[in-house]
Parts: sequence; structure tokens; C-alpha cells
Amino acid sequence: MKLYLDDWREPPSEDYIVVRTVNDLKEIVKKHGKEIEVLDLDNYMEEFAPFGGNGIDFIRWLEEAVFTGEVELNPDVKIVSHSSDPYMKRLIEEIGRGIKAYLRSKR
Repeated sequence: MKLYLDDWREPPSEDYIVVRTVNDLKEIVKKHGKEIEVLDLDNYMEEFAPFGGNGIDFIRWLEEAVFTGEVELNPDVKIVSHSSDPYMKRLIEEIGRGIKAYLRSKR
């Protein structure tokens, strides 16, 4: 499963599932964490921000949820950002690398 969080853009290919709000993405991840191959995150969710925040809010929630065992995530998941803000893109991907390192350490 490939998930694409964005408020208006379409994913790079048809094999992605578009998710428009952070709250919806959280629910999908809670239910299907082990099945997720790719999390491709935007940061600024504009009018959808009231529904769970922005991409950085999601990745920070995911970090805590994985570390506390609330969410089981595929250890091979690819976590990337397509944010147009280079700082937020780097920050999201840096936190994603930390999550992946933690998952690899548990193997």
C-alpha cells in the first residue's frame, strides 16, 4: 500500500492512495501499518489542517505511536516528503529516518 498525503495534488502514479487529511491518514496507518510500503507526505495541508494538522504533525505523531507500540509499521516502509518547503521536507524525512532506524533495531 502506497499512501500520498496532500490537500490538492495528485500522486505520481495510480498505485498510490490519496489521503486528504492527517486524521484520515492516522486511521489508515493504525489499521494497515504492516501493509504500508510508502508514506509520501506533504506538509502544508491548507484548508484541511483543522482535520489533524500538517504533515509534520503526522510524522511526529507516527514517531511517538511507533515508539510506544500504538502502531505496528512495516520495517521496510519508505517515508518521504514532497513538500515544496525544503526545510519541512528535510525535517519530515529526518524524523522518518529515525523511525526506520528504530524499526530496523527491533528486527
